[in-house]
Amino acid sequence: MLLNYLLCSFCLLLVPVVALAAEMDSMGSMLGKTIWALLVVVGLILILYGLMRKKMGYGNTGSNNIKVIEIRPIMPKNTLALIEVQGKKLLIGISSNGMHLLSDLPLPAKNPQFQEVLREKQCNTE
Repeated sequence: MLLNYLLCSFCLLLVPVVALAAEMDSMGSMLGKTIWALLVVVGLILILYGLMRKKMGYGNTGSNNIKVIEIRPIMPKNTLALIEVQGKKLLIGISSNGMHLLSDLPLPAKNPQFQEVLREKQCNTE
């Protein structure tokens, strides 16, 4: 058993010697290997980013029932959030104690399009 450990440790000591004995690659070959390694690392980062977005629920989830319009921090642990849920705007206060509905805001009336106003004014003047 002790002989196996000694033999394994001796082999591990020879690994750097074998690596030094390998032939030196040309500059183009080393550059190609470096670019390949960089592409592999960037690819892994993008794959992990995509998995995290999917797992954490970021991005487009398919339904557009809830939209966060604006989030405004007030103090270190207090935040105001303006959220639109199925056509209603809600002002929510978020603190360390929880979330509270502060106000149910009415939706603003739609502004008429320029063409509609122009047509109406032209009809009134004729």
